Amino acid sequence: MIAEQGNAKVLKLSNGQIRYEANGPAEEEGKIIYNKMSTPRGGQYRLVLPDGSNIWLNAESSITYPTVFSARERKVTITGEVYFEVAKDKTKPFRVVAGDQEVEVLGTHFNINAYADEEHVKTSLLEGSVKVNRHMLRPGEAFMNGKVGGTDIVQDVAWKNGVFNFNNQSLTQVMRQLARWYNLEVVYPAGIPKKEYGGEIGRNLTMDQVLKGLESSGIHLQLEGRRLMVKL
Repeated sequence: MIAEQGNAKVLKLSNGQIRYEANGPAEEEGKIIYNKMSTPRGGQYRLVLPDGSNIWLNAESSITYPTVFSARERKVTITGEVYFEVAKDKTKPFRVVAGDQEVEVLGTHFNINAYADEEHVKTSLLEGSVKVNRHMLRPGEAFMNGKVGGTDIVQDVAWKNGVFNFNNQSLTQVMRQLARWYNLEVVYPAGIPKKEYGGEIGRNLTMDQVLKGLESSGIHLQLEGRRLMVKL
């Protein structure tokens, strides 16, 4: 045990993971203690919330959560990208606030991409059901830009499984992911090349290995410190 906060014990497990365990009844609304966990660029982390829900944070992401949930609901706020495996509790809905989306579930697996530099917040459902801004999703669907549609679930959660999935992604989409993971500033001195990629690579590769692979596709890359120049 590394701390006690309100009616919760904070435990650090042998694998470095943090787990919260309720050590008393649900807190009253005015007495709830909130914590925030953030990951840096190049980081990834797993957290177990007080209700037993498992949370994975992608690079440059955060989650704000109570150390013990209230008696009425389980509510968290996120930035960046977070994957959820929510513990079932029909009496206490689980809500996630991410940008302009609010996701409500009872127990299910889903992913939310809410990075500030992405065009839209995207919620993708793997199993169970969720309600996003009053729109119901079924497994294999996503809510984005006010609409429900099909999505590539394998691609949406590739990061959690240690992979970059670049299928049908533009150069800027690829570069945003690499910038977060390898802590890069990407610039396009002569404009953004119109190029689409495909395939997968492991997130355990070194930055040099990844950049050499991209250069083989015809894009010239020049690295100056943490600044990556992308040229035609």
